Amino acid sequence: MSQNIKAITQNLENTYARFKNDPSEENKIKLLDSMTEICSLYALEGDYENFETVFINIRNLNGLTLNETNEKLAKCFMVLTQKSKDKIYQKPEILDGLFTLMMDLKISKPSKEYGYLYKSIHKFRKFWKGYIDFCRWWNLENFTDEDYIIEEISKMSIAESALIFYTKRLINTNFDEDIAELALTFINFSQKYDLTIYSNYYIGKLLLRLKFNNLEIRSILREFLMKKSHKPWGWHLMSKTFKTEENFIEKYSCLLIALNFGKDFPQEILSNIYLDLGLLFKDLNKLSNAKFFFEIYVSIKTEFKHRIPEFVQKITKERWYKIIEQERPNTSFDYKEVCRNILRQTKNADLELFSKISYELKNNYHETLQWSKDWYETMED
Repeated sequence: MSQNIKAITQNLENTYARFKNDPSEENKIKLLDSMTEICSLYALEGDYENFETVFINIRNLNGLTLNETNEKLAKCFMVLTQKSKDKIYQKPEILDGLFTLMMDLKISKPSKEYGYLYKSIHKFRKFWKGYIDFCRWWNLENFTDEDYIIEEISKMSIAESALIFYTKRLINTNFDEDIAELALTFINFSQKYDLTIYSNYYIGKLLLRLKFNNLEIRSILREFLMKKSHKPWGWHLMSKTFKTEENFIEKYSCLLIALNFGKDFPQEILSNIYLDLGLLFKDLNKLSNAKFFFEIYVSIKTEFKHRIPEFVQKITKERWYKIIEQERPNTSFDYKEVCRNILRQTKNADLELFSKISYELKNNYHETLQWSKDWYETMED
């Protein structure tokens, strides 16, 4: 135990003795100040266990009704996770306990102090399983103007980084209302602040997940691809805005150019592009071409020991798959020119378009979600 903690612990014991003899409001505030101070020191030492014990004692004394105590403790969380990051990487369930404690704080929002709570977990967002629940509770609308200032090292603000990573984590869930709210938040802040061009890609991804109008999504993606045309995932996402039968050549071209720009990337990153190519030709009943791409997809997944989705396993067990010979499809046409034409013919997203989409997210989309939920509940009854 450090000398500072020893001295403050002694002071805390004395203050507690005075409070026990005379539990006046004045002595209670002095006791809470001492407890908050020792919390700060435990945070500086990365001592999660003792921090939690003192925090619970503060809560039991109704100390969390005082604004100043809440604000000081909020910063303690940020300091604590910085100082104990190695321990948290080894034992991420520590964050679960901290999150439980945070929920007891009463802090005005948005505010700098409330932001400390998000900053305390941001560096662990990639592996902490509780990140989605935390963001749903904290609400990413609570970032301040300061949080949207671009950081020199990352070339991105912490707010945009949070919006992007929350998109990555949320998009594969069935939390449709949260996805719609995130899309609305992302759009609103993209109009208010100077976000990077990557915001267009992730807004497009969210709207595609919500089944918005393909032409509108294409307009949003256009600006990203005009500046980042070499990014294979941009073209892969653009391919999803075209329907197989109506726009086969456009869809196929987007997937081919994605592979072309991804030729220097590890194959495992490109695996889903091969999968979509296989599904594209299967939908057209061009089964020998479909098998060509499915075989590449399965070989990549097998090589890297990744799980092959059940629906792909079912395809590879179908009778046609077992008897048909694979065949490479035609790739000799000028698919790059097709892609250039897509960008030429697509209107750039403007304020009017974003306003229209925001309106639909706020009104029509939520009404549709509520109708679906009511209908489902009725069916359950």
